[in-house]
Amino acid sequence: MSEQENMGFQLKWGIAGVGMIAHDFLTALGTLPPEQNKVVAIAGKDLERVHRLATLHKIGTSYEGYESLARDDAIDIVFVSVLNLQHYEISKLMLEHGKHVLCEKPMGMTNKQMKSLVDLARERRLFLLEGMWSRFFPAYDALDRHISSGGLGDIYHVNVQFGVEINDIERNLMKDLGGGAVLDLGLYMLQLIQFIYKEAPTDIVCTGHLSKAGVDESISCSLKYKDGRTATLSAHTRSTMPNKAEIVGTKGIVALDYFWCPTVLRLSGANITEWTLPKGKFKFHFHNSAGLSYQIQECWDCISKGLTESSKMTLDESVLISKLTDTMRAQLGVLENGL
Repeated sequence: MSEQENMGFQLKWGIAGVGMIAHDFLTALGTLPPEQNKVVAIAGKDLERVHRLATLHKIGTSYEGYESLARDDAIDIVFVSVLNLQHYEISKLMLEHGKHVLCEKPMGMTNKQMKSLVDLARERRLFLLEGMWSRFFPAYDALDRHISSGGLGDIYHVNVQFGVEINDIERNLMKDLGGGAVLDLGLYMLQLIQFIYKEAPTDIVCTGHLSKAGVDESISCSLKYKDGRTATLSAHTRSTMPNKAEIVGTKGIVALDYFWCPTVLRLSGANITEWTLPKGKFKFHFHNSAGLSYQIQECWDCISKGLTESSKMTLDESVLISKLTDTMRAQLGVLENGL
């Protein structure tokens, strides 16, 4: 498409799932220009809940189940926001029916599932993005520029902590729903470390606690990288932690509060940048969910240019991170034989 044609391009969305993240996603999408994005249909297993969310957000078509959503020719891209365990199945269904896909993380429960989706998307030449929304916040762009310009010197350590009390949420209690500290919280920490180092670790050692149901409630990991670089991450689902990242370089330290959705970047005492999130029509359920708009904009930018993946969160990186989470969960005893 030419630049002029891009301006008139409207991306037509379908929504798979009716949970709180779907509401936040729709509210964030509502802050963007309507001529660029339009939600045409929503689907879920409980038709009453589907109708309720469709009515609130003025979505014209409601489906019970996901087959009809996949077959709807009016839809260009589907946002998959079902339970973790269903991400692979529903994303695969949409790709098989020619839909672009934005899927909540983790896109697959294992590295094998992740690679399968990536191969399918590439074979069909469809856009696929794991919803690692952190990557699309302006603070990440600014941090990357600072590091690339040598502002931190040589980086030798990254330390990340993420703890929230979520053990009362059903999906986090049950292994067969894909819960656990690694897939819920650990992914965010890993993506930041990979964002900084931009290569795979040479070694990873993890420990943690499992619940009676076999779900990982906590995890502590040490990661080793080439050239003397290291990283540590800690996550807990039973207690609140500082929830920030520290990036240690030879020229200073950057502390990133709410590292998975930051709106403030403090590079030094005098160098502080703050970004204002858009105001949604409805109240958001989760912290800084208005920032989902950055991720939606990235989808529009890529698809309007004919791209099948984002350079900010590549499919190869999603595959790598899924390999690392397999390793972490295997060391904790969540995955048997690493599968």
